[in-house]
Amino acid sequence: MSGNVTTTAQDLVLGGLLQINAYSPGQALSTQVGSQVLQVLNDLVDSLSTDQAFIYTQTENVLQWTPGQYQYSIGNPLASNTFGATATSGSNTLTGVTVANLTIAYGLNANGVQIGGTLTDTAGYIPAGTTIVSTTTNTITMSQNAIASGTTNVSYTIPGNFAIPRPLRVRNSFTRVTTSAAAGLDYFIDVISFDRYNEIGLKTVPGPWPYVMAYQQTFPYGTLWIYPNPSIAGAAYLFTDLILTEFTSLTQSINLPQGYNRALKKLLALELCPMFGKTPSPELILQAKEAKNLIKSQNASPVVTLRYDSDLIYSRHTDASWIVTGGFV
Repeated sequence: MSGNVTTTAQDLVLGGLLQINAYSPGQALSTQVGSQVLQVLNDLVDSLSTDQAFIYTQTENVLQWTPGQYQYSIGNPLASNTFGATATSGSNTLTGVTVANLTIAYGLNANGVQIGGTLTDTAGYIPAGTTIVSTTTNTITMSQNAIASGTTNVSYTIPGNFAIPRPLRVRNSFTRVTTSAAAGLDYFIDVISFDRYNEIGLKTVPGPWPYVMAYQQTFPYGTLWIYPNPSIAGAAYLFTDLILTEFTSLTQSINLPQGYNRALKKLLALELCPMFGKTPSPELILQAKEAKNLIKSQNASPVVTLRYDSDLIYSRHTDASWIVTGGFV
């Protein structure tokens, strides 16, 4: 059997409505109801992202330490203002850009590539995932070519030092040295609480690479603190919890791991009960709890094993090599 389930937002919406008898098979789903239920589904998905046990994987972000910098902003939030521009099909240049109050910033994405803000437009002329490469007076060079021509209104994001979605949690990290005789070696970074980090007296102490990290959930940019202050530009491997992606339309497809299709339908049904004036049945409450618990038990991390230096419990009683050292080592 397949290792995952391919579904659509509409399948989840209809599944949730069926659970509370707010929809009958074959009944047409009105645009208004579909839109409202889709928003409830997105709110549910957004909330479930905060449940560490509901998240099935981590995201690997390959970033870069900046020598002499021990504080980093993480995030890529949407700017509060927009601008008008003219797109030309097959061209990666936006012309006629209205630059009033336009703030442009650059940061590293999850693959360590320097990017500007991510662009989206009201007319759909700019492909999804397009970023700003460079700007001049009244023009913007994009990472992709426009797919149609015309004047449009453009929204853009303002990246932090690390232009990845603001993490909810940082699980673990290491530095991979890319220069000097130690190139290719990985050095583990201990992720500690922000309170523990604040106990460090002098945070600017230099070192070749950091061995301590603390993540502060500031908003709209998260803040990453490291110690000691790195002196080389090592590759920073940052493992963060996956953030569940919201749906943009009812027809959007999504691949889900085992168990998530059922869980989302059951949990959505519970969310929809107040909206449709329904009282959830005891069976639905039990099934939703069971579906969520099955996922959380699957995602539970193994108990961390104790690590220690093997020399601490090393026995010489059965080791014949004592004759070489005289038992003094």
